[in-house]
Amino acid sequence: MGKIAKIWFAIVAVIFVVVMALAIQTFRPVRNVTSEDILKITGTVTDVQEGSGFDIVITLQDDPHYYYINRGLQLGLSVQELQDQIQNKTVTLYPVKRWTIFTTDGNMGHIAKLTYKDKTLFNEIKE
Repeated sequence: MGKIAKIWFAIVAVIFVVVMALAIQTFRPVRNVTSEDILKITGTVTDVQEGSGFDIVITLQDDPHYYYINRGLQLGLSVQELQDQIQNKTVTLYPVKRWTIFTTDGNMGHIAKLTYKDKTLFNEIKE
């Protein structure tokens, strides 16, 4: 094997390892969320709707992030009840904090906890 072939193979191998590491970091599931794994976001809810995969999607005013409660409908939550409780009201979301190639600011959008005033409407954080 020639010198150029060895260099090319080494470069391809390094790129492959980097791409695989990014893929694993990006697509690993969210499990066992603790209080160290979350951000605190406060905002006014402009929309609550059903998303794909039984998710519940929450849109905050002047916030470009995509917030969702993963499999919220299967967990017993109702889109209509959440609309009645939090639509056009200020809530606190606790999304998972994780850097991926798609969430470079660390805000993953996966809601681990949802509170309105002093009432917790959803919580999957393990304390």
